Amino acid sequence: MSIRARIFALVAVFATMALAITALGLVTIAQYRDMIGEYGRAYEHTYDIERLNHLVSNVVMESRGIYAARDQVEVNEFANKLTGNLDTMELLLADWRTSKDPDDRARLKTTEPLVGKFIGVRRNLAALATQGHIEEARALGLTDRPDRIRFQSHLDGLVTASRQELIDSQNRTAAFNADRAITFLLAAVLAIVVIGLVSLWLIVNFINKPLLSLAGTIIGLSEGKLDTPVPEADGKDELAQVWRAVAKLKANAIEAEAVMEAQREADRQILLD
Repeated sequence: MSIRARIFALVAVFATMALAITALGLVTIAQYRDMIGEYGRAYEHTYDIERLNHLVSNVVMESRGIYAARDQVEVNEFANKLTGNLDTMELLLADWRTSKDPDDRARLKTTEPLVGKFIGVRRNLAALATQGHIEEARALGLTDRPDRIRFQSHLDGLVTASRQELIDSQNRTAAFNADRAITFLLAAVLAIVVIGLVSLWLIVNFINKPLLSLAGTIIGLSEGKLDTPVPEADGKDELAQVWRAVAKLKANAIEAEAVMEAQREADRQILLD
């Protein structure tokens, strides 16, 4: 494997770790988006139920305003406000009917009959009041009081449940954030450790050790130690090419040394003759 290929392998390790962390980030974003959607639905549930409960309280107060009105003008004003609140309640119910949220559908199933009865009674009460039949309107309100109390108790239970749903959603979101913060921290530490170990292993085994061995061989040959071993290099990478060049230099040096030795021997023979 060439040095370039080894560097590419190291880069590939970096890229793999980066992709893994990126994938974790994308999954986290998708899950967080779902949790925010869940929180939004819980908030809407709480808002809608509390709004309905507030409208019921307004209707009750307008009914009491009718009973205590000083003249028909005030009666009509209270009756108009009462009717407007009932219209708003019906619009809210219409929204629940068109909702695809299973929680809305379940809430509608248990609440709609109670709301329908309450609206019907209060519309009759307003009609009696605008016709001047205040005592009959009062009697109708008193007759409906137990049912209205049960209705508001039902709404109070829904409010409590929806608030708890909102709190649970907040807690899940907070726990998710804390968990993912730890996960990302561990992933980052793991990536640093893995990249560091792989980098160290590649550098030591494929760059540092071969270069030290090569340097030692070249120094030995330069000092005239022609018995310094030169490993056979059959590869095509850069180090193999250098090793072949060193082997050729060694062979040339040995050949030159042999020629010089033969020359020295010839010179000695001349001197002896």
